[in-house]
Amino acid sequence: MHMKQVIGQQGECRIIKIDALPAGMETKTVDRIAKGFVISHSESGHHHVLTGGDVMERTNNVPSGMQIFFAILDEPQSFIQDAANPHGGYDLDPGIYEFRVSREFDPFAEQARRVAD
Repeated sequence: MHMKQVIGQQGECRIIKIDALPAGMETKTVDRIAKGFVISHSESGHHHVLTGGDVMERTNNVPSGMQIFFAILDEPQSFIQDAANPHGGYDLDPGIYEFRVSREFDPFAEQARRVAD
């Protein structure tokens, strides 16, 4: 049984500490800006950024409307929002983290669409 500990939520990003990367996942590299790795692009241009670590985006077995990122941190890093008045940031201890980014998914609208079909 793998350990999962929800650390928190920042906007549409959920931060989960895990004990191992999923087996058999396919990944791609993540955009990096001066402040770190962009986990979520905001419509207003205020990105959710992880300041460092080894960061990858999962490309297989990802639910529709979602992005999943993983980060391996050898030293403490911060998860911040690049904004004048940011959401509260998170200081993350070394370890492995999963970031789940939901894209405007409305389960009620989805359910209504299914019922209508």
